Formats: sequence, structure tokens, C-alpha cells
Amino acid sequence: MPEDSRETAVVREVTERLKPAYTGRRTAQEVEAAVGEAYNHLRDRPVRDFVPVLVERRARRILADLPDPGEMD
Repeated sequence: MPEDSRETAVVREVTERLKPAYTGRRTAQEVEAAVGEAYNHLRDRPVRDFVPVLVERRARRILADLPDPGEMD
């Protein structure tokens, strides 16, 4: 996860904002994994100002691409 304390807090906020948005469709662990994957994709980018917005957008795409829980039966 983020090394910068401000980024850590913001990424945590993104995670906590997405959890209720995906309640019933994704587990908390899936949301956390998606946010972590999204952050890791962006962590080496030189401009940090937009990282939280970009992390949230990418995490939402990752979560949307996961199979629905009902499809796994």
C-alpha cells in the first residue's frame, strides 16, 4: 500500500467509500484487493495529485469485471 501517510489515508478513504457501494455484490476483501491492485498500478507515477481519483476509478472497473457471486455456483 502507499508509503506516504497522506496517500495511505486517502486510499483507506477510497476503500471505505467503495465497501458500502458494493455491499451484497462484492466482499470487503474483494474491494480491498481491487483498491490495492489499482493503487499498485499507479504507485510509480510521478504526479500524485490525482492518484485517489484514479485509484477509485480503476478499482470500480476491477470490481465490475469480477464474476457475479451467483455465477460462481
